[in-house]
Amino acid sequence: MKKSKYDLWIGAINLINCCLFICSWFAIFGADFTAKIAFFFYLFAWIGVILNEIAIVQSHNLSISLIGPILGVIGNALYGFTAVLALPAVIINIISAFFIFMQHNNQINFSINPIYNDGRGDNYGI
Repeated sequence: MKKSKYDLWIGAINLINCCLFICSWFAIFGADFTAKIAFFFYLFAWIGVILNEIAIVQSHNLSISLIGPILGVIGNALYGFTAVLALPAVIINIISAFFIFMQHNNQINFSINPIYNDGRGDNYGI
């Protein structure tokens, strides 16, 4: 099975961003959300967007599933636009990491019964 060599790292970045987005709630609720801390959280969100966009291109070139990287872009961009959307961003990033870790080929087998296909095209099996 084909996989991108960066799948493990991009999935890990999405999970790390989930943890950072959850930590940002405590920074916001603790009234300690200064501009430097906000920049730190937003920086990681936009780095996640860029890395997932790179993963989309690589997955397209390798003909593997694009679902994980696309969800990664959406999840990180949600937080990148506003920290109010942290909960949906966390949920989407977790789903994205799952799909990235479980990459599979994007090809469909159109044969009727591949076990009994003898190559003649009749699919009778003997």
